[in-house]
Amino acid sequence: MKIDYKFNENPCYKELYGERDILDFLYKIGIRALETPVGPEMDENGITEHINRCIRSGFSLSLHPYTEMGEANPAHFSPGSENACKIFHESVLLLADTAAHLQGVEAVVNIHPAAESIKYDRSELLDRSTEFFGWAQDWCRAKALHVRPVAELQIRPNRDEPIQRLGDRYSELLEIAKQTGIGICWDFGHAYMNSKRFSDPLYPPDELIRYITHVHCHDASDDDHQPLGTGKVPWEDFLDILLRAGFDGTIILEVTPPQFYLCRRPRLPDRFGKFHHQNYSKSLALSQLTVDITLDYWYLSGVSNQHFNS
Repeated sequence: MKIDYKFNENPCYKELYGERDILDFLYKIGIRALETPVGPEMDENGITEHINRCIRSGFSLSLHPYTEMGEANPAHFSPGSENACKIFHESVLLLADTAAHLQGVEAVVNIHPAAESIKYDRSELLDRSTEFFGWAQDWCRAKALHVRPVAELQIRPNRDEPIQRLGDRYSELLEIAKQTGIGICWDFGHAYMNSKRFSDPLYPPDELIRYITHVHCHDASDDDHQPLGTGKVPWEDFLDILLRAGFDGTIILEVTPPQFYLCRRPRLPDRFGKFHHQNYSKSLALSQLTVDITLDYWYLSGVSNQHFNS
């Protein structure tokens, strides 16, 4: 589940969860893995406190840096000198190392490849991204063995947006993975939106699947990051593909509180049926696989004005 590190101060969380203890509630409905977005202006002490709190509550935690079109973005990475990109990501990797030691399992840092304006040469952005992820892999091998950086499938910008995102095509992610060995985060909603708007392939090539070590699971139709069962993403098929391939990573339900609150309860029985009957509800442990998709989380979208009345 995606969760902000200042969630207790966020009015959207308060509106959704009411007076409940949020971490306790998520744990009781079967969520076991959380992912927290971080940015260059992050409060490292605040993030450290958040890490400790989440892990004490029984969760494993991954981190998700956001740096689009900023100096800390991989578009501005340089391997031979200190720069904002390297400094920021070293800080994030060190925080993830703290999480890994506290939780006793590796900590994922899910990073977007380069994203910059259209004035940049795309091949240069690919080279920068490849250099960056190669550096991140080497840095973790030397200084944080239990941290796993991954590269996420990005969403392609609309045609009228003056930005380009490297890794919004499966082919680019595969090239980065083959050159660096980096793991891939398959974002289901991004895959759907890229296919819908640009006729990109919906399903990843077989060669890429073996690199997938982390997943962002959410639905989409006109917008992404929607609760499952409310859109058109073939997430059941996507999960089947991963399970058949022996996927052994974490699946994060990347839906924000406002979307749960706005969507209310969708029509679920047909969409969740086979997973429920195959005992895929709650937290499914298959080897070390944790699927944070539960029937119970729909309490989050069935909110009444009294917020989770008992």
